[in-house]
Amino acid sequence: MSQESQAGLSAVLKNRSFLFLWIAQALSQTSLNALVYTLLVRIQEDTGSTTALGLLILSFIVPSVVIGATAGVFVDWWQKKTVLLTTNLLRALIVVTFLALSGNFLLVLLVNLTFSIVSQFFAPAEIAAIPAVVPRNQLIVANGLFNLTMSGAQLMGFVIAGPILVKSLTGAAVFLVLASAYLLCSLLIWFMRLDEPERRHNGQDVGGRWFNTIVTELREGWGLLVRDNSISLSIMHLTLMNSLVLVIGMLAPGFVNKVLGIRADDAVFIMAPAGVGMLVGITFLPRLAGRWPKDLLANVGIFATATTLYLLGIVGKLGNALIPRGILNRLGLVGLPEEAGLVSIVMTLAFVLGIGYALVNVAAQTLVQERVPFDLRGRIFAAQLAFANTAAVLPLLFFGSLADLVGISEVTLFSATIVLLAGVFSTVQTQRLNAIRLQSE
Repeated sequence: MSQESQAGLSAVLKNRSFLFLWIAQALSQTSLNALVYTLLVRIQEDTGSTTALGLLILSFIVPSVVIGATAGVFVDWWQKKTVLLTTNLLRALIVVTFLALSGNFLLVLLVNLTFSIVSQFFAPAEIAAIPAVVPRNQLIVANGLFNLTMSGAQLMGFVIAGPILVKSLTGAAVFLVLASAYLLCSLLIWFMRLDEPERRHNGQDVGGRWFNTIVTELREGWGLLVRDNSISLSIMHLTLMNSLVLVIGMLAPGFVNKVLGIRADDAVFIMAPAGVGMLVGITFLPRLAGRWPKDLLANVGIFATATTLYLLGIVGKLGNALIPRGILNRLGLVGLPEEAGLVSIVMTLAFVLGIGYALVNVAAQTLVQERVPFDLRGRIFAAQLAFANTAAVLPLLFFGSLADLVGISEVTLFSATIVLLAGVFSTVQTQRLNAIRLQSE
């Protein structure tokens, strides 16, 4: 990272309003993913069904598919600080209601659906609020930091915070901690100062024309995706990896329990290296991006991810005791005499998986930030989330039932094949776009 970038980052973080917004983003996104993990473990323990886990994740993502892009338009009409404050307060209240739903799977799905509907308004408001707290010359740095934090929060919630909370606290205490996190986010946002520009619309302005106005503004965002193939390819990369995270989140509790033969809440020890791998990838990516094109790095990350998934799919058939017990004892993995070698292999593969994820997501997000005009980023971001969640619907419905029928390892191999094919397609498209770019020069 150059001295200029360091100065920009330092200046952005000294801005108290932006710092509060960024901390609120990191805390709320991590809490959301920790909630997903917590509910996955609880449902796995209560039902033992991968299909039930798939339905739970669907209750998180269906609102994004149905109303996600439209929510982004509405957020442009409202005061962003009010949206951010209200959504966090509502999410805190909803999380508390999980305390009374132990063992009632249908009610958990309904409450989870409500939680997700409220959350659709938070993310677009969060991004749209950035220009109200930082000057124009710091927007790229601020947006880059937000994108990196969103990626990190996925693994932080799934791999670190969620497993630690589930393993160390009772069910009631976990939900109270998560609700408190959302209340803290509300407090941070309350003390923010947002110099918001005059809104283009509000409910009274558009009157009976609100539907046509929404359609027009959505078309503007979709039009950019159609015209710029480089942006579209980067959106495909983000969609692939974000959808894959949801699928892995659905399969992980069963993988740990059925393949490794240990408790689902012990996933904190098994999957923690994925978080370390992602941090390593994020740390070294700026240096790599200075030497190689970002689209090349994204493709390398896709193939690394596919290879790792293939190995995870067949690891259950490998022999045990491949690593001396002393190493495993130092890692804290005691009491697993027969699964010791298997666990060590999975931990290593999880580390590589985290690196691959970082290469794809960070490179693709940076490309989108560089090519999308600032006033369209909110809609493009909402569209990318809608793409990712739409693309994940069929795998979540299909893979959950398939895992129950044929096994989690087989479904992991199938997922690896899909990622590999996506890597081949991406490589061909990258070469085509580079050829067109050279011809135009």
